[in-house]
Amino acid sequence: MYHGSKVIIALFFAGFMVYGGGLYGFALFVPPLTEEFHWSRAATSSLVTAFWLSAPLILFGGAAINRFGALRLLIGGIIVEAVCVSLLAGVSSFGEMYFLRAAMGFGKVMFAVTLPYIVSRWFSRHYSLGLGIVWSGWQFGGLVLAPITGEIILRYGWRSACLAIAVGLLTLGLGPVLATRGVASPRDIGLGLDGDPLVPNRPAGGGAAAEESATSRRTENAEEADGALAGSLGLLARTPMFWLIALSTLFFYATYGGLLTQEAPVVEGAGFSPRLASIVLGSTAGFAGIGSLAVGWILDRYSLRAVGVALHALLVAGALSLIGVDRGHSALALVTYAAFFGITIGGSDVYFMTLVRRRFPLVSVARSYSAWYFCEIFTLLIAGPIAGRIFDLTGNYDATLALLAASALLACVVSFFVWRPPGLATHERRT
Repeated sequence: MYHGSKVIIALFFAGFMVYGGGLYGFALFVPPLTEEFHWSRAATSSLVTAFWLSAPLILFGGAAINRFGALRLLIGGIIVEAVCVSLLAGVSSFGEMYFLRAAMGFGKVMFAVTLPYIVSRWFSRHYSLGLGIVWSGWQFGGLVLAPITGEIILRYGWRSACLAIAVGLLTLGLGPVLATRGVASPRDIGLGLDGDPLVPNRPAGGGAAAEESATSRRTENAEEADGALAGSLGLLARTPMFWLIALSTLFFYATYGGLLTQEAPVVEGAGFSPRLASIVLGSTAGFAGIGSLAVGWILDRYSLRAVGVALHALLVAGALSLIGVDRGHSALALVTYAAFFGITIGGSDVYFMTLVRRRFPLVSVARSYSAWYFCEIFTLLIAGPIAGRIFDLTGNYDATLALLAASALLACVVSFFVWRPPGLATHERRT
C-alpha cells in the first residue's frame, strides 16, 4: 500500500476521535452537568461553544507548521485534547471546566490546521478525495461515538465518559498517527505525489503527462521540501480573489450556521417526538460523512463549477425543507432536510479548500487554509446569534429561514466570479 494511503487512514481515525469524542460526544454532557451542578442551561451549553474560543489562533497555523512541523503539531493537539478531557473528570468548578474546554479547543486548532497540508504532501491528483476521507472521519466519529458516549453516561456517569474519550484519543486517535511517522513525503521512498514514479523536472513531450507533472511540481514548490512554506497571509489579503472567496464563505456559512443552530427548536416546535427528532437529525452526521467522501471523489473528476452549483443548491433546498418542517409539520421534509443539509455539511469544507488550493497553487496549503478556515469559523460563531435575533424580531421562522435561503443564493452569485476567474483558468484541472 502506498504510504500516503496509510497516512490518510491514520488521519481519518484521529479526526474520528478528536471530533467524534471531543465535540459531538461532549455535547451530550450538557443535561447531566445541568442536573448535577444546577447550572443554567446557558452556562453548560457555553462549555460546548468554549471549544471554539481558540479560533483566532488558526491564523497562525502556517507559521506554527513552519516552526514546529505539521506532525509534531498534530500529535501535540491530540495529546492536549486527551489530557484536558481526562482532567475534566476530576473537577467540579465551572471556571475549571470552562478553562479545560477552551484548552481542548486549542488542541483542536493545533490538530485541524495540519490536515490539508499533510494531505497535500502526499496527493495532488487525488487531493480532494484524500481530504474528503480525512474529514469524513469527523462526521462518522459523531455518528458512532455520540450514542456510545450517551450509553456510557447513562450507565456509568459523565466522569467515566470523559476518561473513555481520553483513552480513545490516545489509542484509536494517536496510535495510527504514530505508526505512520518516519516518512515525511513520497520522495523519501522514491516516489512522486499520488504514488506516481518520479519524473524529471522537465519531462519530454507534452500533453496530459506534462500537464500532470507541472501540476505536481507547482504543489511541491508551494510546500517546499526544506519545510519553508511559500506565500503569506499578507499576499492573500492583497488579492481580490481571496476576498471574493471570503465573501462567498460568509454568505454560505451564514446559512450553514443559522440552520445548524435553529434546527432543534424548529423540529420541536413542529410537534415531533424527541426520539424521532434525535434519530433523524442525528443521521445528519452520517449524511455528512457520505457527503465528504462523495464530494472529494467528484472534485477529482469534475469541475469546481459543477460541484459548487450542486452544493449551493443543496444548501438552499435544505433551508426550504426546514420551512416545510416548520409550516407543514412534514416528516418527509424532515428526512429531506437531514439528507440535503448533511451532505452539504460534509462536502462544503472539501469544496472550499479545493477551491482555495486551485486558485492559489503557489501559496502553501497551510497558509491558505489558515486564512480561509478563520473566515469559516468566524462566520459560524456569529451566524447562530444573528439567526436567533432575526427570529426574535419577526416572531416566526418563515422569515428567518427565507433569509437564510437567500444568503445561500447570494453565495452562489458571488461564486460565479470565483469559479473561472480571468487569468487563473489555466490552474483549473481538466474536467
